Amino acid sequence: MKVLFYSSYFYPYTSGITTYPFKILSYMVKKHQITVLTFNHKNNRLEEEDINGFNIVRMPYLIKLYKGFISPQSLFFFIKELKKNDSVIINLPNVEGFILTFLAKVFGKKVISIFHCYLGLSNKFYLKIINSITNLIITLQLTLSDKIISYTDDYVSHLPIYKLIRNKTKTILPPILKLPITKTKFEEFKKIKGKKIWIGYAGRISQEKGLEYLIKAISLIRHSGLSRIVVVFAGPYGKDVVGENPYFLKIKKLLEENKINYRFFGNLINGDLGAFYKVIDLLVLPSTNRTEAFGMVQAEAMLTGTPVVASNLPGVRVPIKLTNMGKIVEPKNSELLSKALLEVLNNKSKFTNSKLVKNAQEIFDIKKVYKFYKNLISSEI
Repeated sequence: MKVLFYSSYFYPYTSGITTYPFKILSYMVKKHQITVLTFNHKNNRLEEEDINGFNIVRMPYLIKLYKGFISPQSLFFFIKELKKNDSVIINLPNVEGFILTFLAKVFGKKVISIFHCYLGLSNKFYLKIINSITNLIITLQLTLSDKIISYTDDYVSHLPIYKLIRNKTKTILPPILKLPITKTKFEEFKKIKGKKIWIGYAGRISQEKGLEYLIKAISLIRHSGLSRIVVVFAGPYGKDVVGENPYFLKIKKLLEENKINYRFFGNLINGDLGAFYKVIDLLVLPSTNRTEAFGMVQAEAMLTGTPVVASNLPGVRVPIKLTNMGKIVEPKNSELLSKALLEVLNNKSKFTNSKLVKNAQEIFDIKKVYKFYKNLISSEI
């Protein structure tokens, strides 16, 4: 079958909504012809390339608005690719794909939406407007979709539109690979760490991640006498994360004002990221709103034997509930977060051991996800 996949952002841009489909498409391309339509957010010109067996068409745009694109010329690419493909997979959230979704229905093509999350932007007035418009358009795309794929029932069932979409929604845990561990990188990290305690964060430095609450929690722990803590970050930050450089500068300033030791390691992949997970004492995901729907980094860390502390948000709490490899705390509560961090640090054998890790490996078996998509494509296309 010929499948058209659309996403506003795609590889090599790093986030959960790009790494997820990259794994799925890399599997699907073994039996189907895959074309990816995305925007060229770096060079703003038409570029085409083949990666992992599928063709990526990076479209130009007229202007960029916050994290979105205004691109009248995309209409040409949408129609051209719809004529050549049998069905469409839309990667949500996005705004630009609404026209493609609508046209797909006009052309009689089946539409499958991989629904990662709604947006939950900051309280600034203009961002609230962008947030509301984007979520409305996401809802319209979900309504037009023939099938919706989401991570967890926990996240979907807490949405205001749940009753509207529940009959066409299927849930499957995201594709998680047990990462290899680069020996040289692991030894490098161990040498840098020394006898310090590393509290790790993995992911983009962006507003919905709630890092200011983590900083306050670490400050509370330091005042209690535990001063060997270093907060270490793996993932893109600053200008490498669209629209989030001001937030990164804010976080860096807070770290320095609170005299907290920290290191930014930048974007780590494959074995280097595996080494990061393995060497840290625990991973923290202090997210604050529904933009975070799961947190795949949690599962990646668990598969290396590292426990997690995460926010009690729909979807985000699921990995810990499934595995018991960590603590769940209310979002935006630094005091409770500090207590949870201390509890995990002081009782690590309770939250990570060979039995728990083996159970996590069974829960996050990527073969289950591949089988799900194999059956889905066979039945829907």
